[in-house]
Amino acid sequence: MRLATAEALPGAPALADRPVPAPHPMTALRAVAGRVERDVSRHPIAGLRSWLHGGPVPNAVEFPAHELASGERVEELMSTAAALWGGSAHANAALAWKTYCYWTLAPAVLGYVAARRVPVMDAANTVFSVSDEAPMFSVRQVRPHFLALPHDPCAGHPDVEVVANEEVLLDRLRATAFDAHLGPVLDAFLARVRVGRRTLMGSLASGLSYAVASMAQAVPDADEVIAKTLLDAFDVAHLVDVATDEHGRLVYRRRTCCLALTIEGGRTCSTCCVQSDRC
Repeated sequence: MRLATAEALPGAPALADRPVPAPHPMTALRAVAGRVERDVSRHPIAGLRSWLHGGPVPNAVEFPAHELASGERVEELMSTAAALWGGSAHANAALAWKTYCYWTLAPAVLGYVAARRVPVMDAANTVFSVSDEAPMFSVRQVRPHFLALPHDPCAGHPDVEVVANEEVLLDRLRATAFDAHLGPVLDAFLARVRVGRRTLMGSLASGLSYAVASMAQAVPDADEVIAKTLLDAFDVAHLVDVATDEHGRLVYRRRTCCLALTIEGGRTCSTCCVQSDRC
């Protein structure tokens, strides 16, 4: 006896009329991350692998961002920096902030570059990890939550919140990643060490620029346009000079120093303002 098909059942919708599930919001990000690893370098993406593909970070100390934003564990994070770099208190703080800032921003830059799809990385939804094994630093979301534009194929996914347009997307990016996360962490650092706010914000500008310089090579969009858009969104365009080289790749120079040169045996970074006497 022939079994009845779904089309033959009374009241059953035709297969062609059934809604197609929205693709997973991570798919495009994983694809671009893979191209960055293959064609550029593994380093800009290394700390995102556990978030992108799942799985724990081995032998890691986790710092929930809300505990850093409240000031509760900032001194512990700075102690970790001291053990790694052995500099002065303010230099260790500056380098800890530089590292933390980059890995907090990297997922957002990847999402924006890949698909104008931004993972929400506020303090309540972010965990930073420090491990004895590679990668030493990594970050993940507590729960998946993305911002996307109305035309995004993932707009109907349950982990996606749709925003009206790109201006709103950038405003929400700033509000979640800085106002509700990096800003309070920055204030917690400044309350404990004598280091200038401008110096630390310069590392935010540098982190954005480095992420774009690395990740935008994997997509056709103009690197400099992406960089200026994100720098403007965080109000830090005045802290870094950006341009493109003869191959269209982003190059940038900080207008502040991250203080790595003050550590014994330290050298200036390739993008440091000290080399151009502007610090």
